[in-house]
Amino acid sequence: MSRERFSANPRLLLALLRNPSAALALRGAEDLPLGLIGAAVSVAGFYVWVLAVQNRIEHAMSFFSVLFVSRLFSSGLAFKLLLLGLLSLLAVTASLSAVGNRLGRRKRSWIEIVTYQGSSQLMFGAGYIVSALAAFLSVKLSLALTGGLLLLSLLTLVIHALELHEVDRKDNFAAVLMSVASYVVLFSICWLLLF
Repeated sequence: MSRERFSANPRLLLALLRNPSAALALRGAEDLPLGLIGAAVSVAGFYVWVLAVQNRIEHAMSFFSVLFVSRLFSSGLAFKLLLLGLLSLLAVTASLSAVGNRLGRRKRSWIEIVTYQGSSQLMFGAGYIVSALAAFLSVKLSLALTGGLLLLSLLTLVIHALELHEVDRKDNFAAVLMSVASYVVLFSICWLLLF
């Protein structure tokens, strides 16, 4: 990576923060650090949100309720949810990539996929942090915000995969169906292994 390109990274990060579709203009392996940063911020932001919601729920419970459900809200649960967030991001990326490489006209390497799809998650990581702060005002609001962010993130990843792999319009529905179905299967397996 050239020194000139490295100096442009803060501007690229800001562009990705404003618009996840800016990830589509990145340069594959050369911009891999941006993909890794985006994915890491997304998972870290989700973890911060889990901790904030867990804290607010524990705070709202009475002493006796905490005694009966203290096992439910442990640091182990937060770690499992962190792991689930990471595995979920890996599962959706793998699903979209496998289907995209099969049905699309353009095959992508895993480095390109991590760069493009990972960097598109930067805004969502920031959104999870905002949602964590919202949990201190209202847990319901925070849950609604995070639910919306998760759906928007999935939608963004699917749209990007269709563009990155140059899937023909006639194959869009099949690609989305196969990708989401395989993601649900992989996510369910991760859920069963962790919980």
